[in-house]
Amino acid sequence: MPNNTRPIPASGLHSPATRASLIGRLTDRRPLTDPYLAVETARLAHVTDQPASNALDAALTTVTADRMMHEPPGRRVPFLAAPARIIRPLTERYGLDQADCDALRFAVNLSFEYPGIVGSAGAPLALKAEPDPGYQPVMPASEILALQRTAGADGLNTSYLVSQMKGGMSVDMGIGCPLMCAYCYRREGDTVSGYLGSWTPVEFITADEAINRLLAHPWFTPHVTPVGLHMSTSEAFIPQLWPRTLQALRRMDELGLTNRVSCITKYGLNDEQIAELEGLRNVDLDINVCYAAMPESVEPPNRTKRLDFLRRALQSRLNVLAYYRPIAEGLNTTDAHIRSVWETFKDAGARVVVLGGLKFSDDHVNSFMSYGLPLPAGSFTAGKKLLTADTERRIMTIFDQVYADVPEPDRPAVLKRSSCGRVVVRGSYLPDYNAHHDQPEVNCRLRCPLTQHAVCATATTPTPDEVRQLIVRIGRPHTPFTITGGSVVIHGELNPFERTFLRQNLLYPVDTEAQAATKITRVLQVAR
Repeated sequence: MPNNTRPIPASGLHSPATRASLIGRLTDRRPLTDPYLAVETARLAHVTDQPASNALDAALTTVTADRMMHEPPGRRVPFLAAPARIIRPLTERYGLDQADCDALRFAVNLSFEYPGIVGSAGAPLALKAEPDPGYQPVMPASEILALQRTAGADGLNTSYLVSQMKGGMSVDMGIGCPLMCAYCYRREGDTVSGYLGSWTPVEFITADEAINRLLAHPWFTPHVTPVGLHMSTSEAFIPQLWPRTLQALRRMDELGLTNRVSCITKYGLNDEQIAELEGLRNVDLDINVCYAAMPESVEPPNRTKRLDFLRRALQSRLNVLAYYRPIAEGLNTTDAHIRSVWETFKDAGARVVVLGGLKFSDDHVNSFMSYGLPLPAGSFTAGKKLLTADTERRIMTIFDQVYADVPEPDRPAVLKRSSCGRVVVRGSYLPDYNAHHDQPEVNCRLRCPLTQHAVCATATTPTPDEVRQLIVRIGRPHTPFTITGGSVVIHGELNPFERTFLRQNLLYPVDTEAQAATKITRVLQVAR
């Protein structure tokens, strides 16, 4: 018997026309001085065509009444944490169906700003059809993509100074560092893409120019892309760059961006500077303080000042990771070195620790020999950090000894990957944004909290539209792909930084066909 029932047309907040109208109306009023205005506007648009007491109306009312988009100290709940901290709890509380849940998500998305050339409440990952009123990109996206393809082997693009790297998108306002670590990637006299390195930072661009370049980059997604300031070019907190670092953070904060921003440091800030970082209300900042008991002949920065900063930062409202890096075989891997690091972190009250080996090339060999320094042991692969299984085992054995008098739940998390540490320190609301959980036998075996394992195990499978929006942004709009139960497989050319870009936007594993086949082979070998 034929089904002659006509579908009920979408109305209220479920209607695509209503959503498009809301985006247009609120775009004209941005920047929003009150994010709850957007949610209330969406609620009123919904109840115009819906019963005033339905579940979605109740959920939207609760967002505003309970100020769910802000943490108690007044900081904004990041965009990426909203599903876990707002959408899911309200869906369960009010029994929302899938359509209502999607409408609630849209209303919350409306409350975020989308500066630059990417993103809207309806399509956060998509390029905009046209720039926002009054916004002029610094150059066309096609030209920025062409510069991105000229980046060096590690991703650093000295032509544009905004670069897609493994850890995220690096924003650099100068290259060069006075701390003079012997293993530095950017050593005195080193040539990187035509740049002659210096121990003194060279002032290339202002903070405002750097953020303008970030907003114009087609690979930057507001609220989603992880960002690093001077990820491998200098030190964000040294006196020569601190004013620019603070200005860049404040500019992002003023734009309403809730992206994760990381600063890796061997330096230190005073209490006034820490308070300035605590004053950020939107940007989701983390500070990664490096300490690995490295001999001062190899790593000169003042150890006492750095550890004092670690202790004070851990007592602040900032997200702080103890970076047990770099670990160099034979230089700082005796049992005495390892024990001193764990005792230091224990005394400081570290809550999340990230381990990391050392990258070492032929150039570093020449550098060490010119300084008369002993060479680290081991066989190094270009671009790869070396941390042997034996050293890792000794590190964790001594960890257990040092923390023997600390109850298991109160011991710090210990992780192999920076991206893992950054999601754990924030409360395990998100899967690892580099999707290392697709190789748990390698990446998840130290001390990752069970709550984080659960979050990574239930990473949301992306939609075809989301994948299509992203492959347009890397200039490969016609590349076919397959979404499986465990990864997105790209059936075509994909360089490592394009793959990183896709993973960090989807929060999901992305592989080429060859990589997917390797995974299957590895799983079969483990099964045997």
